[in-house]
Amino acid sequence: MKIETMILAVAVALGAARAVGGPGSLDSGRTNVCDTNLVHADLSRPLSQFDADGDGTITSNELATASESMVQELQSGFLDKYDTDQDGAVTSEEARTVNQAIAERWLTNLLAHFDLNGDGTITSNEIPRFGRGHDHAFLASYDLDGDGVISSDELIAAAEALANDLQDRLLTKYDANQDGTITSEEALAIHQAIVDGKINSLLETYDLNGDGEITDAEINTVHQRKYGGRHVGFRR
Repeated sequence: MKIETMILAVAVALGAARAVGGPGSLDSGRTNVCDTNLVHADLSRPLSQFDADGDGTITSNELATASESMVQELQSGFLDKYDTDQDGAVTSEEARTVNQAIAERWLTNLLAHFDLNGDGTITSNEIPRFGRGHDHAFLASYDLDGDGVISSDELIAAAEALANDLQDRLLTKYDANQDGTITSEEALAIHQAIVDGKINSLLETYDLNGDGEITDAEINTVHQRKYGGRHVGFRR
């Protein structure tokens, strides 16, 4: 669906939902209208999960195994999201379709959160002062003519700008040879670099003797320096 036609469709749907259940039925208060990350994968793990055999030492082999798993997690998530024909590569057209859909969801969430009367615009009556607070600050940037109303045209422009930004960021990050297609090899190289950075950060923080392994004693030493005298070690 074109972003232009979405404004009316969303406004009608929101108006109907509010007529039936009231504003609270949309659950908009817990909507993150700015959740537009390129890759959705949580690589945070307690240190204990790297110690596969539970012997109190994260060996180089265990780090390598964990690294491989995290890379695969990123790779799978990326291809599931962008490789719509499942051929192992992401074309610029596939990326554009996905990024357009992300922008449309963002616009839907934005309207659900702030367009209280469901008319497809966001007014100063719905947001009393654009200049106060985080939400107000980012909304003010969409009010291009400064009249206190974010019109449907201004909302369309904001959504289109978001889709373009996502597209540019994606291709800049992943399309190494700039041919308009992200191959599985190009994506894998990026994800390997992300995970390598995380593993290297762990080693820089906890591998005090530089042997490529992390022991319970090393973790405890680091935490004692940071938090005081209590024993911490692996958290399970």
